Amino acid sequence: MDAENAVQENYDKNADAYGQFLATPLGTLEKQLFDLSIKDCDGLRVLDLGGGTGLRARDALNAGARQVDVVDISHEMMRVGQEYEKSIARDCITWYHGDVSKPLDHLPLSLYDLVIANGVFDHASNADELEAMWRNAAAYLKPGGRVIANRNNPLSQSAAHGKYGVTFTDFQHFAGGLSFRYRMTTDPPLEFESLALEVYYSGSLEIPGKFFEDFQNVPWDETPVVKADLEFWELYLADPILYIFTARKPDC
Repeated sequence: MDAENAVQENYDKNADAYGQFLATPLGTLEKQLFDLSIKDCDGLRVLDLGGGTGLRARDALNAGARQVDVVDISHEMMRVGQEYEKSIARDCITWYHGDVSKPLDHLPLSLYDLVIANGVFDHASNADELEAMWRNAAAYLKPGGRVIANRNNPLSQSAAHGKYGVTFTDFQHFAGGLSFRYRMTTDPPLEFESLALEVYYSGSLEIPGKFFEDFQNVPWDETPVVKADLEFWELYLADPILYIFTARKPDC
């Protein structure tokens, strides 16, 4: 099975239970970090690359976006999202099947005010795929527009014991990166096969810096969940698992 089909199968399998991640400490933190990054969304058109069930797309709508287009590799993840949107009688998300590591010219996408690229970069198996993902994020963003993205640190000791809702195990090194099992401590547990290139998880701007500027991490200590229990999050803050960051596409 090739990498594209493996990723699709993995997410198809876990689609129905994926929303449980929101109840974990890391899921709560991720949502609050994302909320901090997306406060000024009134009237914007948003593209969500790797949008899955639409968790972040709904956050954008709740923050005032008028329309979100989701592109994802998993039909089942999008089905779950479509069923939810139908259940609340809302029709503000358009869903497209596509692999964001490849050209998206076959989709009727346009230029957007904001691009979300959350949870896609740890599926790049080589630098060319990683660069293609960033190229897509820039290609469909208006000059001066923002991208919101994430970075996972597979080597974080905060993910060694499951305290925050995830564990990373079964590491296998390959040229330029490593593969690992991303396990969410939900009931039942959800497991995903993930990849992490060193040029990605190290925080290097070598590739994204070709397309974006003004990179800024969203501060963990400004989230309500961290403020409420700093002692619980002490280990995490010393060695974070997840970074949410923003960047801007140059004006010209």
